[in-house]
Amino acid sequence: MVGEQDEQYQEAKRRVEAKKGFYVHAFFFVVLNVIFLVAVGWDFLWATVFWGLGLALHGAGVFLRGSDWLKQWEHRALQKELDRQQGNPGPNPPPSDDATTPNPTTRSTSTAKKRS
Repeated sequence: MVGEQDEQYQEAKRRVEAKKGFYVHAFFFVVLNVIFLVAVGWDFLWATVFWGLGLALHGAGVFLRGSDWLKQWEHRALQKELDRQQGNPGPNPPPSDDATTPNPTTRSTSTAKKRS
């Protein structure tokens, strides 16, 4: 129990530090781009675009890494891979290429037509 609480604390600390790093990155992005805009004008816009892209990716890594949606997707992907390795096709098996396998829908329809 104590070990689990320690792990939770370490994970929370890591996430807070990651958010702090993003906020520092965003702060310097804004401050330096304002300085560059005043000093140089719009000539440095290409650098701002690439830096902004890096900032967006940094933010996605920080804020989406621990999201519930991502954890659920990761769990489903792991389960699917485990099922595949064990030979279980999972809920949606691939369609059969065997032409001799009768289609149950077609068979019931043809039987209903014969009875009519």
